Amino acid sequence: MKTWSASDIEKGLKVYSADEHHLGQVVAVYPDSVRVRRGPLFFWTDRFYPYTAIAGRQGRSVILKMSAAEARDEQWRKRPAYEQHPGDVLQTFYDRGHGVEDPLDPERD
Repeated sequence: MKTWSASDIEKGLKVYSADEHHLGQVVAVYPDSVRVRRGPLFFWTDRFYPYTAIAGRQGRSVILKMSAAEARDEQWRKRPAYEQHPGDVLQTFYDRGHGVEDPLDPERD
């Protein structure tokens, strides 16, 4: 079984669930995961999937190992291993409320 990494994935690939539902498009590639965006401008949602969730790639498409229902689960709304990337300001904003120290938090002492 292939081990997937950032070198195998690029922006613009379409992402599908194991049950063949379109989940969105890859908009960012990180060392630990990919960001998949779905929806119209200003109403889109992002999901972050680790490379271990990828079953395969067919042309310009990525197939995940999970069903569409599993892929839409709330756990994928934050980037995996978020404690390990404190320099990502946008991700730090998303991490608020998850017990991760936020140096930009206005309520921080």
